[in-house]
Amino acid sequence: MKEGQGQFNLEKDSKLRSGLEILRGIDLPSEIEGEKVLTHSQAAYDAGSISRSSWKMGFLYLTHSRLIFTQGRNSLFCVPIGLLSSAKIVSRNWVSGKLVDQLQLVKKSDGQKSTFYLSVKEPEEWAKVIKKAKKECLDES
Repeated sequence: MKEGQGQFNLEKDSKLRSGLEILRGIDLPSEIEGEKVLTHSQAAYDAGSISRSSWKMGFLYLTHSRLIFTQGRNSLFCVPIGLLSSAKIVSRNWVSGKLVDQLQLVKKSDGQKSTFYLSVKEPEEWAKVIKKAKKECLDES
């Protein structure tokens, strides 16, 4: 294999390098629509269907009442914490043939169930803080 073939070379690939520099330089908000952000992380959201994944890169935010995934200035989904029926870790394909632990969120509302899959750096920690936020949200009700 030629040097650099099949591998990312940040020194030579200025597009990749500049994309990473942009992500690292983003100022993340401490509040979203007046709600304090409890935690946040860069994440990938599977916006595809059961038969085909379609990963979107962005940021995941947890406030005291909502879980919000944004890409740029757009919110791809926003789930009230009280509507989450589960937050657990599952092993799923990230790229063909590569299983990784992902955060699986299930939302139930008006008899309908929606499932969200997120790839985050520490999925176990996210599951814990989401469960804690849900408990606190239910205790306030």
